[in-house]
Amino acid sequence: MRFLTFIFFISIAFIGNAQRHSLAGVWQGIIYNQGEKVKEGEAFWIDLKIDVANETFEAESRVEKPYKEYFAYKRVQGSVLSDSSIHFKETNIRKKKETSQQIWCLNEGDLIYNKETGYLEGEWRSTDCKRQAGRIILFRSQYKLSKTDSASLYHSWFDNLVGDLKRGWKAYYVRDAEMRNFQFVPVYFDHDMDDLKVDFEPYLKQMVKIVKSHSDLRIKIIGHTDSNGTDEYNVGLSQRRADRVKAFIVSQGLKEDRVIIEFRGEKDPATSNATSEGKTLNRRVDFEFI
Repeated sequence: MRFLTFIFFISIAFIGNAQRHSLAGVWQGIIYNQGEKVKEGEAFWIDLKIDVANETFEAESRVEKPYKEYFAYKRVQGSVLSDSSIHFKETNIRKKKETSQQIWCLNEGDLIYNKETGYLEGEWRSTDCKRQAGRIILFRSQYKLSKTDSASLYHSWFDNLVGDLKRGWKAYYVRDAEMRNFQFVPVYFDHDMDDLKVDFEPYLKQMVKIVKSHSDLRIKIIGHTDSNGTDEYNVGLSQRRADRVKAFIVSQGLKEDRVIIEFRGEKDPATSNATSEGKTLNRRVDFEFI
């Protein structure tokens, strides 16, 4: 019985140690001073190794001057405040390259994960440089934190992040999830009409927002009709419906070359045209991301 009890507690301890905090891992982004613009900040990384049981962590951080050779690699300690927030404190600089104009400081602060945007962000203040404070905004990194004694000089991602933040975009993985989970629904039209109904405008605006947040994404608009009328007339009607939707999408700020239209007349019905209900469902415009 004592042996089984011992095994039970060992198992519980193993499971607890195997748990991974949601914020564990490498984050990268931008650290900038109060009064500065985001683009004036430095590239920043932090690798969080969180002890879930004790709600503490050991970490390393790295800061680099974008497109310059100046950097600092630091040791960090901290505590877990909640499932989505931490307090960190840089304790010493292990490696660095600096000048009289580029001095690296030790900082501390609180970081909170924003579920809506996917960013880990918060305020920091220096513990050894007077009147130094600002903000940090980070996204989850796909790479390991560099511990080398030289700067990477590869900072195109820095410029991309500055642009994303300026546009009000969420972290790339949040945007990708929104795109994958987006539910396409047809836009329906009245009989022999190409007027866009106001009810569909919020849906189209959300679609535009997703496409605008992916520079390599486009929308295909496919116009359809029911079986009333001649083939030639219905091809023209389906084109007018696709054009009407395209015009609205372009009016929302999406460039015209990111919108493709097709018009199929009555040739691709969603359901049978044998009933009035079926015809209602066939008078539509469909969409695809391409």
